[in-house]
Amino acid sequence: MAERLIHILPEQVASQIAAGEVVERPASAVKELIENSLDAGARSASIEISGGGRGLIAVSDDGCGMSRADAILCLRRHATSKIRDAADLAAIRTLGFRGEALASIASVSRLELKTRRPEDLTGIHLSVVGGELAAERECAMAAGTRIEVRELFFNTPARLKFLKAPATEQSAVAEAVQRLALGNFGVAFTLNADGRPLLELTRARGALERIRQLFGPKLAERMLPFSLERDAIRISGLATVSQDSFPTARMLFTFVNRRSVRDRLVARAIAQAYATLLPRGRYPAVVLVLEVRPDEVDVNVHPMKTEVRFRRSNAVFEAVYHALRDRLANQSGAPGPAAAGGPPWPGRPARLPDADASRPLRLVLEAAPAAARPEQTALGLGYDRTAPASGRAATAEATETVKVVDDPSSINVASINPAAPTLVKVGPIVPVYSRLRIIGQLFAGYIALEGDDGLILVDQHAAHERVTFEKLRAELRNGGIRVQARLVPEPLELDSARAAQIQAAVPQLRALGFEVEPFGPATMLLKGAPAVFGAEAGVKLLADMIDSMGESGFELRGEQAFDDCLKQLACHGSVRVGRVLEEREIRELLAELDRTQFKTNCPHGRPVHIQFGRGQIERMFRR
Repeated sequence: MAERLIHILPEQVASQIAAGEVVERPASAVKELIENSLDAGARSASIEISGGGRGLIAVSDDGCGMSRADAILCLRRHATSKIRDAADLAAIRTLGFRGEALASIASVSRLELKTRRPEDLTGIHLSVVGGELAAERECAMAAGTRIEVRELFFNTPARLKFLKAPATEQSAVAEAVQRLALGNFGVAFTLNADGRPLLELTRARGALERIRQLFGPKLAERMLPFSLERDAIRISGLATVSQDSFPTARMLFTFVNRRSVRDRLVARAIAQAYATLLPRGRYPAVVLVLEVRPDEVDVNVHPMKTEVRFRRSNAVFEAVYHALRDRLANQSGAPGPAAAGGPPWPGRPARLPDADASRPLRLVLEAAPAAARPEQTALGLGYDRTAPASGRAATAEATETVKVVDDPSSINVASINPAAPTLVKVGPIVPVYSRLRIIGQLFAGYIALEGDDGLILVDQHAAHERVTFEKLRAELRNGGIRVQARLVPEPLELDSARAAQIQAAVPQLRALGFEVEPFGPATMLLKGAPAVFGAEAGVKLLADMIDSMGESGFELRGEQAFDDCLKQLACHGSVRVGRVLEEREIRELLAELDRTQFKTNCPHGRPVHIQFGRGQIERMFRR
């Protein structure tokens, strides 16, 4: 008889393999235990760790607790109270549901479970070693559950040796608790490491208050609330102003139906919303809550439940992009009421309309109507004098009636009238540059302005670059960049080594607003240039663009590629640092800037202005 090669794994080995999928490190165990507490209706959760989580992980909560029978059963694989049959997997409404976490943790640790329901006189205390029940007894305790995990991975040395230093593991635990605390701001959290408190978070009234607790008032004061509802998808959250950024994406917090996830689709939509607003390699801070019907998202994609799959991924991408992009377009405008009062957490997601109840894109609360756009009058800076300005107008009426609210959770949303001109402002006010007193020009590159709150320095090149970029992009979307013809065509001598390559790029140059045609083997005639710069500035601008052209010409496939070329064109065609401006030119530039979207940053992400607060200046002089 031939020897059998296929055999069934012992139950203990199978449990340890499953544990390797669910519990990657101490932070994974902490996340799973806290999610169980939240599903149990806990209003407070206390976490203790030692040795980065290797020595001890203890999670206590004031949730509903368990009976003796349920406590014993919950330690078995695939034991869960969250689902009953396969149909329930299509509409998951809880954070946990797989019935693997507690059994997996118990199989690779020495675990103590204490739990009591409010109606029971005593609790139950279970001791488990390597997944096997070792002892059972009654105990006295408050209603709720406490789970202690000691010597994690004591029986799986291969997993143990891949853990990082205790300080690194402790940091991962703290980050996991931060994410769960942000998504459940109505729950109090405490985290102690080796007897020292790391986090002490009371119940917050809104997401902004929880951000203030976690990251301090400086960041909280510079967050913009946003909200949008579209096609049975609800978006709400907070995002940093475009002048603030971070070197990594660690400050991106995304939640889908209360679940903290790391979704590439959502991350890409956030990155695209901040395109042309942040320098390359910099990231914003965003807390984004996405709510969809449970049957519209598959959360059973990964054992650790950190990834999801959307049924309508394109619709989700568009909703996230527009929710952020529309808010960033005018960073002094009014947020929607959901954002002003905080996202609708904690608890189950609010009921969303049926999937076939399609709605047009709309903001929950519209800002005050913008005034009619005045004609451009920016003389002397190469502006076209007749074309209407691109972007939304920043009206004086709206700016004068802004009401500053320190705590957005105190806003009575029902009292906000969308038709009224008053804007509820949360976060920093973007100044109306043209209304500030002009002090002068500094180093022939920075415009000094005086406001009620202090001194503002405007980078004249960054400001003009943003204005020019938005004009070019608006023209391109409205049928093409407008061309101003030259009275006399101007010849442009080409580099003989690149002449053929440059002449092959004539269609691309025409798409960018340059009316050109070959004139001999190494010459090109310029017959017209983008009207926004004027015909006379076209020769130098065309020469600069040709010098920066790659070996295969300009890549003009897709909106991002066009934006990259328009950035370059706007940069080369904008007023430079070193040019002395007359007061009339300064006023015209500031007026143009006020009528421009995304006016806080140049297209490459550099800030347009920097503010020195009055208090800061007075402290420098020790007043």
